[in-house]
Amino acid sequence: MEMNDTARLKLLLAFMTMFIAVCYPIVKPYLETYMDNFGEDKIIKSNLSSFSIESEIIKAWNKLLKKPERKKFKIAIGMNTNVDLIISGTELFKNLKLNEPNGIKNHEIIGNLKQFKECFMHFFHKGSAAERFFTNSLDFEKVLELVKNLKQQWFIGGNAALMAQGISKRFSDAEILLIGPVGPKLKELLSQNIQVMDDTLVAKDEVHLILEYEAKETIESIQTPQANRFIVSYDIKNSRMELIDQFFNITSIQKPDITIVSGLHLLETQNSSYRSETLKKLTNLLKNRDHKMVHLELGSISEKSLMKNILENGLLSEVNSLGLNEQELLFLAYSSETAPHSNYYMEMNGSLELIKIIDILEWVLKAYGSKEHSNKLDIGVWSNSISSLISGSKVAAKQACGFDFDDLSNEVALEDFVEMKIPYEYDENKNIFLRMDQKKSFKFNASEPVIKIHRGKIKFYFTPTLVCKKPLKTVGLGDAISSNGIIYSEFNSS
Repeated sequence: MEMNDTARLKLLLAFMTMFIAVCYPIVKPYLETYMDNFGEDKIIKSNLSSFSIESEIIKAWNKLLKKPERKKFKIAIGMNTNVDLIISGTELFKNLKLNEPNGIKNHEIIGNLKQFKECFMHFFHKGSAAERFFTNSLDFEKVLELVKNLKQQWFIGGNAALMAQGISKRFSDAEILLIGPVGPKLKELLSQNIQVMDDTLVAKDEVHLILEYEAKETIESIQTPQANRFIVSYDIKNSRMELIDQFFNITSIQKPDITIVSGLHLLETQNSSYRSETLKKLTNLLKNRDHKMVHLELGSISEKSLMKNILENGLLSEVNSLGLNEQELLFLAYSSETAPHSNYYMEMNGSLELIKIIDILEWVLKAYGSKEHSNKLDIGVWSNSISSLISGSKVAAKQACGFDFDDLSNEVALEDFVEMKIPYEYDENKNIFLRMDQKKSFKFNASEPVIKIHRGKIKFYFTPTLVCKKPLKTVGLGDAISSNGIIYSEFNSS
């Protein structure tokens, strides 16, 4: 029997009545909880989630970024050059069979395969970057033999070579002199517009092994909190800075506008006497230089005595610019034993306290930028500082995600690949506050993302770095930040 419209309506009303009578008492508590949670507070948070901090920062960066006035310039870069062999750190240790009990322990120098794994796990469980050195070639060769069965990627390595390659791609008018041991594989990988002198060519490449991992990867129940890399090598030419004389001979003839010195961290493998002699020689060569501007890229140093030696021999007072990340800065303060927050390196647990970083930077500038060295580590002779800062932060985000720095068309997509990791919170008026330390917060406008902080005559500029969620390559980001920052800066040596 067919139902007419009136009968259908009556049946629907009957079902609704039955639902209200039978089912409503059961679902009522859940409905009330849902409606309570969907109040004004949730609506505000929902509206905030549609606002992209990352998008606003990127747009503002592009408005503020100003190209340097200099067009053509000559830059000399040395002295550590090598090839990087990149593999998965988790895959390596799945294949590296060790009979010794598993452990997590930091080692300044790696003496055997057990120490190799312990040291890797020490930084893996924190998600921190580090670089260490093998004391003998046999164990390192064993590891290189093992990785032949894993997926491999060959890249340019060494701070000097990475900076030279990055500059050659981003600044086509630069005349680049690369001064370091260049083997066949490295020569093949370098851009053709990078000049390599014949007397710096070597028969065999120095190989550095890069163990990369992504956030939340696991080794034996230990999960890493973020993506990073661990570097190991057995490197003679770079660790002894054997090309130091060639470097200064070439630069004295070529007279570059900018000189970049790197590779001091590799001295860790040498004895204290050799270190002291080399650092003294480097300091004297810089003191007697005829260079317009010198930048020192410090690198990852783990041995306190080496860092202390660098601080005490006057080397920092002979350079105009210093490149180092927050971990390296904290270790510098720790090694000095006189800097503010000198124990923060050992005590830090959780998010970085930015006010302490500024305190340490102020100390460095005052301690090594004295009146006797008014053009050394002195930001008073620099200009275009905001663009220098932005270009460094922007290149780190784009390079990690595999985006070209100068291509603005990819930046709408970029905002989905990056995130601001600095701790922040909203107030009831939807204002954003960055956490500067455990007690203080700083109001932040994503549309004006450069914060200026004055300490006497010193100006500090701060902007967040947007971290790539799934980085394609983490090696060389610090070198890209430094090289972009240097070239975007306007330095007046007079």
